[in-house]
Amino acid sequence: MFWKFDLHSSSHIETLLERADLTLRELLDEDDVLQECKVVNRRLLDFLVQPQHMEALVTCVTEEPPAELDERLRYK
Repeated sequence: MFWKFDLHSSSHIETLLERADLTLRELLDEDDVLQECKVVNRRLLDFLVQPQHMEALVTCVTEEPPAELDERLRYK
């Protein structure tokens, strides 16, 4: 019944997606990014599939972070 009427609470990600100056890093810092992807948040997915964001995501996965970065940031 709860899902039938689409009464789910809005996440902080929805608020972030309203901003024109949102960066990929800010979005990835949110705890519920994966959950929002799993529930097919269309606005989030549209943001993530933009070419510049896809390129940055692939770079994050395939390249080692710089050694001079703080460990907290390197292995986030």
